[in-house]
Amino acid sequence: MPLDQIQRAGHLPEILEELCQRLRVLRLLGTKAVSEAAVQHGKVRQSQGYTVSMMVEESRILQVSIFHTLQKNLNTVDFSLLLGNVMTIADECDSQLKQTINSFNLQLGQLAA
Repeated sequence: MPLDQIQRAGHLPEILEELCQRLRVLRLLGTKAVSEAAVQHGKVRQSQGYTVSMMVEESRILQVSIFHTLQKNLNTVDFSLLLGNVMTIADECDSQLKQTINSFNLQLGQLAA
């Protein structure tokens, strides 16, 4: 997909900020919270010609990058919090992906109407 750096990764600061906020505020796994960044991201990706599988791959790459960063910094990680935080990160990434796809599909439906 021929996109410049801003078009390709411009959503990441907001997505990561929401993820960090989720780590700071104790919520049960599976708790539904609206991610405005994810909703907007779905709309933008639809207008850029992405497919759902491309967005799933994009989310997978984000999670791999986060977990790789954790692995590289294990000497600074509090192991008593690690598993819970990893579960929260995965849950939030999956929740954001679902909202991105829902927004993408809604935008697609509105364009078709």
